[in-house]
Amino acid sequence: MAIEKMSLVNIAGLMDELDATLKRCCESGCFHIEPAGNSPDSAMKPLSEKNEYDRPLKELAQLSTQLGITLKETDFTDCDLSAPQDFNSLFEKYNTPFSELNTKRLELTQRISELGGAVRQIDHLKGMHSDFQQLFSMKYVSVRIGKLPVDNLPKLDYYDENFFFVPFEMGKSFCWGMYFVPERDKQRVDDIFHSMYFERIRIPSYVSGDADEALEKLKQTIDVDTVENAKINEQINELAAKAEPELQKAFSKLRFIHDTFDLRRNAAALNDKFYLKGFIPEKEKGRFDKLFSDMRSVSVVYLPPDADASCEPPTVLKNNFLTRPFTMLVEMYGLPEYKGYNPTAFVAITYTLLFGIMFGDLGQGLLIVLGGLALKKKLGAKISGLVTRLGISSMIFGTLYGSFFGYEELLDPVFENIGLDFLPLKVFKQTNFILITAVAIGVALIVISMILNIYIGFKNKDYEKAIFGCNGIAGLVFYSSVAAGLVGTLMFDVKVMSAPFVIFLIVIPLVCIFCRTPFSIAVKYKQWRLSEDEEKMTVGNFIVENFFEMFEFLLSYVSNTMSFLRVGGFVLSHAGMMLVVMTLMEMCSAAAQPLVLVLGNLFVMVMEGMIVAIQIIRLEFYEIFSRFYEGGGKPFEPVGVKFTAQTE
Repeated sequence: MAIEKMSLVNIAGLMDELDATLKRCCESGCFHIEPAGNSPDSAMKPLSEKNEYDRPLKELAQLSTQLGITLKETDFTDCDLSAPQDFNSLFEKYNTPFSELNTKRLELTQRISELGGAVRQIDHLKGMHSDFQQLFSMKYVSVRIGKLPVDNLPKLDYYDENFFFVPFEMGKSFCWGMYFVPERDKQRVDDIFHSMYFERIRIPSYVSGDADEALEKLKQTIDVDTVENAKINEQINELAAKAEPELQKAFSKLRFIHDTFDLRRNAAALNDKFYLKGFIPEKEKGRFDKLFSDMRSVSVVYLPPDADASCEPPTVLKNNFLTRPFTMLVEMYGLPEYKGYNPTAFVAITYTLLFGIMFGDLGQGLLIVLGGLALKKKLGAKISGLVTRLGISSMIFGTLYGSFFGYEELLDPVFENIGLDFLPLKVFKQTNFILITAVAIGVALIVISMILNIYIGFKNKDYEKAIFGCNGIAGLVFYSSVAAGLVGTLMFDVKVMSAPFVIFLIVIPLVCIFCRTPFSIAVKYKQWRLSEDEEKMTVGNFIVENFFEMFEFLLSYVSNTMSFLRVGGFVLSHAGMMLVVMTLMEMCSAAAQPLVLVLGNLFVMVMEGMIVAIQIIRLEFYEIFSRFYEGGGKPFEPVGVKFTAQTE
């Protein structure tokens, strides 16, 4: 697996052709634009123009929302609008009648709301037969209408003030009524009623007649206004239906023009000429050239990807059908640099292998495969492909374990007929073998990771990384020797740890790791220095700093290796959970056993499947990637216009 080769593209032409050039760059779908003219020494300066399509875009979006039109991407090839004034004219064409109708609608809606409030207020005063206008026109007596808490009604008798309260309706919590008070005493009496939580109801001035007459007039007015409001809403809907096709096309085109114009900020200009730069995949050169074949004033020049030190080439991972779904895991960690190493194939192999080992069941694996295929449209091709491959791995190792939906003995006759006496693996009878194998897999993957690190280090001429680092040749020799010595001594009773073995394969590599910086400087520059910045590094500081780093390296060798015990642990965990399911099934009646079996398998698949997937990501990122892989690459983002109704 490799990284797609890129070419640096310089595009120059007359300013009149800039918009057309940017449009064709968008249509190409393969042009990754870079800011031009960002060098302080360059005579060409970046364009910093205000996008004159901002206001029309916002206005059309707002008008469409008010008309109840849901904007969506629409073919605009037959839309003749292009200048900001054209879109402004279209906006005015529909906004003027809409504004008139909407103003009337708002007025009616507000009046209906006010009349409705008056109805709710007067409804509690049905027992009052006095004319409202006569009441409020009295010269020497003031009237207050409202509601008083029922508990405070008896307290009115405690006051000797000159007022009287007339109740109309008694509710559970409130009593609606009105009180009369002489004009000269109203301030004092109002304070009394306020202290008893009297809530005044202000009757609108347009209400006339007694309560019953006022209610009837108000309801008639509300009915008339409601009918009128419905007619206006119908007119607005008709206007929206008429405007929608034109607004959809206009907005889609305006969005394209607006976003294309935004790309002008990446261009540089000098006099009447513009300059653009970016990257395209090398294989797209021919197709990209054809886009500009009819634009004689525009020149397209291809350069090596590293020709411009001010911009870094983007990374496009080049993977085959089998490994492509695992690209998402690499992108999750971080893309490699353009000249880096594409680890997707390595991730595909290790992730699939580890998942099958940790989640091995023939039946459950089959369901995972079928689920991945069935949900391809919903999950997407990448996730569906990933799930399908993991399911196949689970089926393979499930066959080796002899496990089919928790039935551990079901496949025994098959292996007996074939003559494979050592299969299937009985998890609980071969616990030590499983755990030791898990650690051995971890050692193998760490060693492979170190070999990859050595390859990348030599490729980039980083000798500290390739030779003297904890993951370079010195680290590989040390780690492999310690692993071989422990295996030979503890498992095969072979005395491997002889004096020459320890000195040449353990001590000397440790010294190389400890002095990795001065050794790499000596190889590269042919001189001895403790660090690149020797003035800031004393011998004491060098010893202390590298001592603690050495301790961290040694600790990582142990912790990373032991971390792979979780691989064997999940093999045992999966078998244990299925044993619990089978035990629960046997405890149930014959009728309930199928239900317990189905639910138990689904529970194990969902819960443990997710946990295993997450744990393998942890192993990949922390135990494997940390030894050879560095992200930091720039994603390839071809320019284009993605339709959205959002204007902010």
